Amino acid sequence: MSAVTASKEKAAEAGSARPRTRQRVRMAPDDRERMILEAATHYFAKHGFSAQIRELARELRVSQGLIYRYFKSKQELVDRVYQHNFLRRWDASWEDFLRDRSLPLRERLTDFYTRYLGAIDDPDWIRLVMHSGLEGNDLTRRYIRTRVEHLLRIIARECRPVPRRAEPDQAEMEMVWHLHSTVIYYLVRKHIFRTATTRDVPRLVAMVIDDFLSGLVGGSGALGRIAITRRRNGPCP
Repeated sequence: MSAVTASKEKAAEAGSARPRTRQRVRMAPDDRERMILEAATHYFAKHGFSAQIRELARELRVSQGLIYRYFKSKQELVDRVYQHNFLRRWDASWEDFLRDRSLPLRERLTDFYTRYLGAIDDPDWIRLVMHSGLEGNDLTRRYIRTRVEHLLRIIARECRPVPRRAEPDQAEMEMVWHLHSTVIYYLVRKHIFRTATTRDVPRLVAMVIDDFLSGLVGGSGALGRIAITRRRNGPCP
């Protein structure tokens, strides 16, 4: 082997040993936007809404400018997180289902809450709910006012012994909020406190609904009017 050939081979080996420059993966604009949105959802769920865009950019290993190319401001990004984490999980058909009196109320409530838990049983969902409430962000309040309270009014009306269209009073709303909060607290225990929770969600929901309906039949105080009427007209359907 000549000295020239040996020198070329050594140079080639030295070149191959150098670390290769990491090439940036080119993504379609829609994919890039989706990637940023999903990462922001995870990031805000972990760190809260006080986290800054520059911190999110550092986490993603991208420039702030790239994020602002898709989301003009932090508030716009937060609003999109609201749509992604809250609204996309909501099923408008739940309202008509809960009003369908061809089915017993127990069946409607059990089926609805089983499906609802299936849609929101996600650590990001409940952590964003908690962060939003604690930090004074209006996402959770907006979700409650535009989605949850409307649904709870339907449930309150369906629990009346005699159907009527009047708005539920505060006692009726407290009654159904107690039901709803019991279901949601399952997610708090599971994803926030990380305590032992059952994996049999349908059975859990059935127990909660049965307890709620038995309270309607045997309640007192604010629910006494409902209880008395139900004893006359039979159990809650």
